[in-house]
Amino acid sequence: MSKNLIPILIVLLYLTGFLLSFPFVFQKFSGRGWFESTRNILEYGIMFCSFLVFNALLFKNRYTSVISVILCLFLSINFLISISCFFVYHSGFNVGMAISILETNTNEAFSMSYMFILPTLLFLIFFGLLLYSVIYLKNNVVTFNIKFILITILWLIMPFTFYLKHRYVSNKGGGKMIKNVYYHLSDFTTAIKIQEDINAIKKNVPVFNIKKIQPGVKNIILIIGESERKQNMSLYGYGKKTTPNADQQTKNMMVFDHAVSPAGITNLSVPLMLSSIHPDEFQHRYDKLSYNIINLANQSGYNTFWLSTQASARGITAMASMSKNKRWINGYDEAIIPELKNVIATKEDKFIVLHIMGSHPNPCNRLPSNWNSEGMNCYDNSVKYTDYVLGEIFQMLKNTDSVVLYVSDHGLKIQGDKLLHTDSKESTQVPFFIWFSDKVPSVYRITGRETLQTQTTYVYPLIMKYMGLEPPKNYKSKENKYLNLEMKSMDYSKLPD
Repeated sequence: MSKNLIPILIVLLYLTGFLLSFPFVFQKFSGRGWFESTRNILEYGIMFCSFLVFNALLFKNRYTSVISVILCLFLSINFLISISCFFVYHSGFNVGMAISILETNTNEAFSMSYMFILPTLLFLIFFGLLLYSVIYLKNNVVTFNIKFILITILWLIMPFTFYLKHRYVSNKGGGKMIKNVYYHLSDFTTAIKIQEDINAIKKNVPVFNIKKIQPGVKNIILIIGESERKQNMSLYGYGKKTTPNADQQTKNMMVFDHAVSPAGITNLSVPLMLSSIHPDEFQHRYDKLSYNIINLANQSGYNTFWLSTQASARGITAMASMSKNKRWINGYDEAIIPELKNVIATKEDKFIVLHIMGSHPNPCNRLPSNWNSEGMNCYDNSVKYTDYVLGEIFQMLKNTDSVVLYVSDHGLKIQGDKLLHTDSKESTQVPFFIWFSDKVPSVYRITGRETLQTQTTYVYPLIMKYMGLEPPKNYKSKENKYLNLEMKSMDYSKLPD
């Protein structure tokens, strides 16, 4: 390849990354939106070319060249995000994914690193070609004259112009995205703002209008599973015997056959399950997350506990921090069993949340060595391991006054050999069941199978019921609203399969 063609190649690669993250731009070429699509590509192309010239000028000085390398590195990370979403998730990037990146931790990132080998190689190629293009332009094209100085500031002036246009002239989509050469920046700024708003709920302790109508169950345990597909559970008809303990306990359980999660990622679904906030309000009324089941239990005379084998995540931890007792536990999920045993031994009424790792990708990393295997067998074994942990908990609580609600935060979509977080019905079909110990009062002990579709936000009024409180007459679970990864509320029925 001729060396002077490499700058053209890097422009094409940059625009490819842009189109991978915003596929609707490419899709509009086939309809009346072709002009808008062409304009978008030209605008981003112009900004990127300006960015190249800007960095070429920086490279003319050895001190400012360091700034150029940093700017190019961040742009390459921007490209890495685009191609990772394409190759791993087969989708564009969005605010929900930005929240997940900001809330991830070292262990979680390392466990999923095998999925990003190809994107990382492409990132290194892009970064190398980008630096080569900048140095080539510095040596052969760019000089300090008025023409190139004007070109260099376009990538800085154009975003400001777009902002003024969106703010004061017109904004057809009504969105907040302002075009920038770092086109994922707006997703991250929005995600950071969301985190700040969610953390603000710690400062807002509401007063609930609650009515005690009868004595509650002594021990109410909510177990939040992770990424568990009901399609891989023998409890729901799967061919492999993946849930032998749950299968044996069906006479003591109410099983929801058609449970669906309110969102496709943990950081959205768990707050929606544990609070009374409606999906329509999630972007605008984060303060209402303070109306959650932890605060409700605190005001209802229950001692509250949050035990987790999941590393801390900001949005969920904001609610977990409201528990009177909280602990994050190192080890596999079975490490939570002795912690629960110590809590159960106390005499007061207790509401306990167990947040486990479950089948979180990569599921092979969630298993002790004697449970491990490969591929989808690894996922099935993670389901069976979760069932083992549940079986141990059932045995521990058998002779106590205890009710256990088990629900997965969301499911996963299988695409080839990959397990994906997507907005789809497949990835929202989750296990949801209630297990009753032998000593639970008969007024609460309702067993069988519920065949109607049930959103897992129903855990909120259910827990109120088991606390002996009067549950709300109408609740958001009946509406079956879904919060997608674009942070927009929609009818669940409109989700793709």
